[in-house]
Amino acid sequence: MKTHSGFSLLEVLIATAIMLFGVAGYVQLQSHYIKLDHTLNLRQQALTLANKKLHDLRRFSVLHASAGQTSYQDIHTDTGGVITAGTIDLNLWQSQAQTIPFELHWQVKNMYFVDTDNDALPDTWLPEGDGNLPQTLPVIAPKKSLRISVAWQDQFGDTLSVAISSQITPIPFARSQHVVNTNMGIERRLQVFYEPVNNNIDFLHRLTPDLAVQSTTPTIDVINSKVAIEIEQNRVELLSPEYEKTQIESQLVVGCECRLSRSGLGKTPAMPVLQGGRFVTQQGSDAIKGKGVAQPAQHARCEQCCNDHHDTSETVSTENYYRLESGRAHEHYNRISPNTFIKAINEGDEYQEVCRFKQVDGFYHVAADLASLSITEFDVRHFELLSNRDAYTDYIKQLLAAHIQNRALPAPPSGRGIHLPVGQFQLMAYSVYMERLYSNDIAYLNTLIEDRDDDWFSLIPFYDVNVTLLANWHSSDTQSVNILQQAIQTVENVGQDYYASYQRGLIETLTLGRSSVNAQMNGSNSGLVGHAPLTPFEVNNVLEGSGIEVVVQP
Repeated sequence: MKTHSGFSLLEVLIATAIMLFGVAGYVQLQSHYIKLDHTLNLRQQALTLANKKLHDLRRFSVLHASAGQTSYQDIHTDTGGVITAGTIDLNLWQSQAQTIPFELHWQVKNMYFVDTDNDALPDTWLPEGDGNLPQTLPVIAPKKSLRISVAWQDQFGDTLSVAISSQITPIPFARSQHVVNTNMGIERRLQVFYEPVNNNIDFLHRLTPDLAVQSTTPTIDVINSKVAIEIEQNRVELLSPEYEKTQIESQLVVGCECRLSRSGLGKTPAMPVLQGGRFVTQQGSDAIKGKGVAQPAQHARCEQCCNDHHDTSETVSTENYYRLESGRAHEHYNRISPNTFIKAINEGDEYQEVCRFKQVDGFYHVAADLASLSITEFDVRHFELLSNRDAYTDYIKQLLAAHIQNRALPAPPSGRGIHLPVGQFQLMAYSVYMERLYSNDIAYLNTLIEDRDDDWFSLIPFYDVNVTLLANWHSSDTQSVNILQQAIQTVENVGQDYYASYQRGLIETLTLGRSSVNAQMNGSNSGLVGHAPLTPFEVNNVLEGSGIEVVVQP
């Protein structure tokens, strides 16, 4: 009997078949992985492009359309930002010259927060064009919804696409902090941690051991010689070792040219009211009273300003007035020279007005005029010392308490005088403003002060505003200290060398001597936009600082 060794032909054929099937499967699997890898690579590039466009749209620098700048109002479907819509060719591999075309497009809808259940309180966001929107809408949409899509063809000719959705609000990128919740559908508080700036311009006033409010440096916009400023104030809570923003308050102050019109429907001012242990802004109500119309080529808010900023004896009696002059409803004048005014009485008469707008639920409402309490001059390096900051905060606290209790205001902080050689040096000025409050809320705050309850300081709505580039500066001895004071100009980026925007509050020390340099402003809203007095009453109510003593020692 023979013994056979090795493989039979049949076994070899079977093994070969198995191997060939394995190789074929491996090749097919490799082809699938190559295709999948290529698809994933293209998908990643498409997502990167979509996110890059989202970042591009968020980086607008101004709100209103302006030549040479990206603006919030320019953002519409397939417009806005720097990256254009359409075909974009990308080279995915640096070693190859081949490019892949991607189609980039985006859809934009303006969104408005409105009342849909007739309870006078906004409750729902609706897109533009919705039939439930009111006839009058804000000039600037409170937010815009975005859908950015990118499409491409893979190596087999199949069209694929990705899309991302987001929202943007009218806060220029340089002054914004965008928060993205990646866990969609999960309701939770989004914490916005805040790092206090260290520029000796916008610094924190500690209200309580764990609560602070930030001084504010306004952006300035000049339109046809009329000035508008935007004030944004941050209230932050100390969560050791970080700060968390708890409130961002936006305001506009706008100077307008108006003409008197027939009496009609207007709004009383938005007012702060104490509710639930804090002040909230209550919207104004409709009232029949005097009205005005805005003259053309002005800030978009002037139409609302001219229409609403009027008082009557009734609004005065109910404390729902914009501004009092000599205890009565304010009147309107056309200023034709420094001390010459013509009262606006008849329909068509010209007059000037300055209004403050406060943002409530995404909409701007005309608010009561601010009460200006003080203006204080400093050397530009004064607040580099923490002790000087603390002394100024303590002064503000004393100032507000004195105003609430209707007693004499305290003297400003001492130790502000400076000795300088010959040269040019920047000074700065801060002005403290307070919201006008209803008498019953004033009485409540007064009770807290009398009871030595320090919570009053964290409740009171006040603003410490850097007015260096808005105030009028004077020197008591121009032979030794001269003032360089240019006209007010547009300043949009407060974070980049603010005082170099234009010369104001800049002194030239010339010869041996001394001078008292002080800053002045009108006591009403008009001071915040560098406007001349609006009425004869304002001529006699100019807010003037105590001055800073400058000693020149060549």
